[in-house]
Amino acid sequence: MNILEYFESLDKTIFLDINHNMANPLFDFVFPPLRYLTYIFWLSLIIYFLTRNEKKLALLMTVGIIGGMVFTYPLKLLIDRTRPYDQIESTRLLTPSETDPSFPSGHTELSFLASTVVSRFHPGYSKYLYAFSFIVALSRIYVGVHFPADTIAGLIVGVIIGKLVIMLAWRKKDILWPDKEETS
Repeated sequence: MNILEYFESLDKTIFLDINHNMANPLFDFVFPPLRYLTYIFWLSLIIYFLTRNEKKLALLMTVGIIGGMVFTYPLKLLIDRTRPYDQIESTRLLTPSETDPSFPSGHTELSFLASTVVSRFHPGYSKYLYAFSFIVALSRIYVGVHFPADTIAGLIVGVIIGKLVIMLAWRKKDILWPDKEETS
C-alpha cells in the first residue's frame, strides 16, 4: 500500500467512524439543517454588521465569501472527488444528495473564511465562530456528504482566503479605514 492509498483508507475509516459510530438522535436532528442554516447564519451576521454600522466588515465578509466560491467551486470540479455515499454503500445519508464534487467542503470553507475575517475585527467572537465552523465541518461528515479530508481542505482554504482578504484590506486601509483626523 502506497502513502496515497493509506491516506484514502484512513479518510474512509474516520468517515465511517463519524458517520456510523457517532450516530445519535440529537446529531440526527441538529446536523442535517446545518446544510441551509450555515448560509443563513453568515448572511444574518453580514446583515447584523450592516445594521451596526460596520459596513466595511460586512463588505469584507461578502467579498471573502464570493472570493471563496470563485476559488472553491472550480477546485471541486478540477479534483472531481465523488461523495462518500457514491463510494461507500453503507453511508448514512441524512440530507438530500448533492450534485457537485466533494473536495473541498464548501460549507466548511465558507465558515472558516468568515470566522477568520470576523475574528480579526472582533476577537471576542472568535471562539464562538470557530466552534460553529468546527460543528459545520463535523456535520458535513456526519450527514454523509463529505470525507474528513474534504472538510480539512475546506478549513485550510477558508482560513487562507480569509487571511488574504484581511491582508488585501490592510493594504487598502487608507480607503477602507481612513484615519479619523483625515475624515474630519
